[in-house]
Amino acid sequence: MEQSSTSIRSIPSAIILEILAKLPLKSVVRFRCVSKFCNYSVITPLFVKSHTTHFPIKPIGLLITCSSRLQSGQMFFYADYNGGSAVPLLIIPPRFSRYTTKSLNGLLCLDFGICAHICNPSTRQVITLPFVVPENSPSASSTYFCVNSFGFDPVTKQHKVLNSWKVPGKDPEYRVFTLGTDRSWRLVKGGPCYYSQRESICIGGIIYFRCWTSTCKSSRAVLVAFDVGKETFQVIQIPDEISVDDKNSTDLIAFAGNPAIVSYDDEDSSLLIVWTVEDSIWYKNGLVMPSGLQELQDEQAQLYYVSGTIQTGELVLAPRSVSKKQHFYVLYFDVLKNVIRRVEISGLPDYVHQFNDFSCIDTVTVSNFEENILSFT
Repeated sequence: MEQSSTSIRSIPSAIILEILAKLPLKSVVRFRCVSKFCNYSVITPLFVKSHTTHFPIKPIGLLITCSSRLQSGQMFFYADYNGGSAVPLLIIPPRFSRYTTKSLNGLLCLDFGICAHICNPSTRQVITLPFVVPENSPSASSTYFCVNSFGFDPVTKQHKVLNSWKVPGKDPEYRVFTLGTDRSWRLVKGGPCYYSQRESICIGGIIYFRCWTSTCKSSRAVLVAFDVGKETFQVIQIPDEISVDDKNSTDLIAFAGNPAIVSYDDEDSSLLIVWTVEDSIWYKNGLVMPSGLQELQDEQAQLYYVSGTIQTGELVLAPRSVSKKQHFYVLYFDVLKNVIRRVEISGLPDYVHQFNDFSCIDTVTVSNFEENILSFT
C-alpha cells in the first residue's frame, strides 16, 4: 500500500497537467479542490492555453440571464440548444445590473455605471473592477449615460472594458480597462461627443454600440465602432429609415459576421427588417416570419425579440420575461428556408407578479454560451 502511494506521488507534475488539459472543463474545476498544486496550476496562462487547444472556445448552448426576486441579484442558467431543463450556474448579488453584455468567449460584463463586474459562469467566478471615479465624487451622481461595453482583441488575446460617460453640457470621457493588465482605468481620446446606449456587441475585435447625438427628442442615433486593439473610434451613420424611437423597436445583433440592427413592425409582428452594415454601407433585408410565430405570441400575450444567431446561422428569438403562467420557449428561424422551430426550456424562475415586484419585466436575456477555463485569480 505504501509502495502504491509512493508511486502516485512520484508522477511528474508535467504528466499530471497533460492529463488535466485533456479533461472537460467541469472535471478540471473539480480537480482544483484536490491539492494546492492543482488549484494553482490549472489557472496559469500556460495551462489555459494548453486546455484551449484540446477544447476550443465555442458555443455549446444558450446562456439565460434573469433577475432574482425583487431584482436582488442576477441569475445565470445554461440550456441545451434543443431545450430541456435549464442548469443553474450562479447568482450574483446584490442587485440586478442596468445592462449585461452578451457572452464573449464565455465571459460577460455587468454594467453598474461607475462600477462593473466581469463574470465567468463556467468557473463561477466574478471580479469587480475599480470604480471609474470615487463613489463620493460629485460626478458620481450623474451616471445615466455612463455605460460599460466589453470587447476582445483577437491579436493580443486581451479582453477590455470600454467605459463611455457623457454628462449633458460637458465633453464625454472614454476609459479602458484591460483585464489582467490594468489596475486602474485609462483615459482614451478621440471618442465622439455622443450619449451611449446600453447595448453593445463585439465582432472581430471591434465593439459596436449605438449612441444618441443629443438628449433632444429630435436626436439621431449613430453606430460607433471601437477598435479594441488600436483603441480608436469610428462613427457610422444610421439610415433615417431605421426607427429608434422606442427601446424595444430595434435590437443590435451580430448577423452573418457583421453588426446588424433588427427593426420590428408595430403593426405587423410577423415582419422583421434586418439592417446589416459592411464598410459603412447598410443593406436592408425584409423577413416575413412564418404564421407560427404570430400564433405563439397571441397565445402567450407577449412579443419575441431577436437576441442574435447560433452556429447554424438561424436567428434566435426569445421572450423578454419569464412568468409562472407561460411556458418559456426559444425560437430558431432559418432565414433561407423560411422555417421556424421552437424548443421549450424548463427550470427557470416561475415568477408571479406581486405588489412592488418588477423582477419579471424586461429582465430576461438569451445568448450563446461558451465554456472558458480562464480564471481571474
